[in-house]
Parts: sequence; structure tokens; C-alpha cells
Amino acid sequence: MKTIASLLLLAISFAAVCQGNTSYGNFKLADQEILYQKVFAQDSITAEKLSEFYKAQTYVANLQTSGDEVTFDMNDIVVDYKKFQFTQVATPPIIQTGKYYGKVTVGVKDGKYRVTVRSIQMTGDIGYKKIPAKDNLTNYAAKNNGTIMNPEWCKPNTLGLLDKSFTDKLQFVDKAKKKDSDDW
Repeated sequence: MKTIASLLLLAISFAAVCQGNTSYGNFKLADQEILYQKVFAQDSITAEKLSEFYKAQTYVANLQTSGDEVTFDMNDIVVDYKKFQFTQVATPPIIQTGKYYGKVTVGVKDGKYRVTVRSIQMTGDIGYKKIPAKDNLTNYAAKNNGTIMNPEWCKPNTLGLLDKSFTDKLQFVDKAKKKDSDDW
């Protein structure tokens, strides 16, 4: 009986290891698609405040607010790898040359909001291929028909930088509370 239980546990652990990685940072696979999802804590946040913040951003189009939810299209996001202290040599060509697009949904609850980016697309130079028209990120950053993450993308200088860039662009910044350090 002990050997059967041991074999069963071994088989389950082997199957879990073989499934591969289905998330990296704030990126995860859901329904064979890579999406970005992050929850931010923010006191007294409302959909109206988020709507006003996103309206002021140059990369936002088709913004709509409905109840406790804000939706919009995210366009032409460029990763500023130097801002995140990565060198050009250490940054893959697609992160340096890429522009990223997606459908964003921001849900608001008491003291927090969740940003979800779906239908993530990109253009740019991946090194071995130029991508002049928008193509799904899932085609490159996932393998086996979107069931596991591509290990080549699961690195700090690839999806890690894209994660930092999305977070930087999509995190609410309260202009009223932000102090300008150059003002003396």
C-alpha cells in the first residue's frame, strides 16, 4: 500500500513539473492567452479618479467608465529599458524596438484596483524576424498552443522589463499628492 501511495505521489509531482511555467511576474496564461494582471492598493480610489488619470495618458484610446470599471485600449507602449537600469546589450531586440498594445480593464474595490490587459499585441524586431503588423504576444511568449510560457521570454530582461513597463504606465499616480522635487 505504501508503494502504491509513493508511486502515485511521484506521478503527481512529475506531472506538475512537466506542465511547465504558466506565469511570470504579473503575466499569466489564461484560456491559451498571455495576459497581464496586477492588483494595486490605493486608498479612496474610485473609477472616476482612474478615468481622469487614464484620460490624461497619451497611450489611452476609447476610454469608457461603467460603474466600478474602466476600460480602454492601450496603444504604442514602448519599454524604456534604460529607466529600469538595463543596458542595450542585455536587452533583447523586441524589447528595445517593440511597441505593445492591449485591451485594458480596471476594476475597483474598496482600497484597491485590479488592472488586466488582454489581447496583448506587439510590433518590432524580434532579432530573427521583423514584425511590421500587430501580432499576438502569445505567439512568441508561449509554447504548445499557449499552454506554457516560453522559457526564452521568462527572464528579467524580457517579460520582466515588459512587466515593469506595464506597471509603470498603468499604476495610478495621484497628481495632488505627488510633490515636484525640482520645485524649491
